[in-house]
Amino acid sequence: MITNIKVYYEDTDASGRVYYSNYLKYLERGRTDFLSSLGFSHKEFYNNYKIYFVVKTCNIEYVKPANFEDILEIKTSIVSFSKAKIEFNQQILRDDQLIVDSNIVIVSINNKNKISKMPNKMLEILAQNQIK
Repeated sequence: MITNIKVYYEDTDASGRVYYSNYLKYLERGRTDFLSSLGFSHKEFYNNYKIYFVVKTCNIEYVKPANFEDILEIKTSIVSFSKAKIEFNQQILRDDQLIVDSNIVIVSINNKNKISKMPNKMLEILAQNQIK
């Protein structure tokens, strides 16, 4: 799945480059859009199942800088998943040029802050959308 992002002035540092922590926001948007494209809403998960997702692991390689007013593509795919976690590979590109490469693991947590199994329906849909 691809999410497009425009770099705004507020995303940059004094040099006009994207400030490094803002890439985390872009990656979050990509994961949220990806799950939404599969029919999942964070709000509905919490309301219906009392679970939400938190980042457990985040590995990022910053390859090249992005700049003010760039249009970026966030490519999101599932690498693996289990009953309570999803590992994503996410890349940020500008004109097909790699800017950021990341692997991020999220886990499902219940309203008591304990790791919790995702609903079976979600596990089935994740299996259909995992890269092979």
